[in-house]
Amino acid sequence: MIIRYEHIDSNVRSYQGIEVDIKECRTHLQGAVKDNLLDREERLDMLEALSTLQQETGFNATHELIADIQALENEQLELQQFRVGEAYAEVILEESFVCRFHWNENRDARNPKGNKTGADLVGFIEVDGQVLFLFGEVKTSSETANRPPQVMTSADGIEKQLRDLYDDRAKRQILITYLQSKARHYAEEHPFKTDYNASLRAYYDNNCQFQLIGVLVRDVDCDERDVSLSYGRLSQHILEPYGIKLLALYLPIQKEEWQTIINETVE
Repeated sequence: MIIRYEHIDSNVRSYQGIEVDIKECRTHLQGAVKDNLLDREERLDMLEALSTLQQETGFNATHELIADIQALENEQLELQQFRVGEAYAEVILEESFVCRFHWNENRDARNPKGNKTGADLVGFIEVDGQVLFLFGEVKTSSETANRPPQVMTSADGIEKQLRDLYDDRAKRQILITYLQSKARHYAEEHPFKTDYNASLRAYYDNNCQFQLIGVLVRDVDCDERDVSLSYGRLSQHILEPYGIKLLALYLPIQKEEWQTIINETVE
């Protein structure tokens, strides 16, 4: 990855434009991004459970069982492009920005084509050795007529969504409760529980610290205006010491090709 532009006010307040080369992009799409979209860990656990049931002595395997095993073994995906953008954003944040999500939110979906509730990104970020709650939004856009694109500035764009997360304590509380509901199932020494406890302390400390992040996924040429103008407005609304970061992620492969590449057989 190459940093094409950046502006840093502090460790928790900045914007950045990052370009991914084509080899790395293909590797991401066929590797970590696909794993995220499949929720591979959960998928393999379910496949193992069903296969064990099928092989159980005296168990009469039904058509439904066989069909579900075959479905789990088939890793061909039908994808909405914005879902790929969200998965790619998580991968980059985990790889390069000391963010941790621990829990694949696909497990919470009741409708695989439905929208996530509350925020696209809900997890943790480590800043100067301190772990904070991370709340964020992701948008994917090929628009070039406007810089920033409308997904940043529209009524349901990233700017509005991040302002709402800053202004609405009740909305943040729902997201924290969501994380708490996951953390309670882990032992105290588990990384999820450790991150949750540290973030909860930081959130309710004197400065009520947390990090807001907006990620714009692009398949067009780099342009600093994609995030610089939005950052200027947001940084005037979301006041210190609260964290606000914008990241523009530039991919060299057109979004119409993402699904084909994800579904290619990797030798």
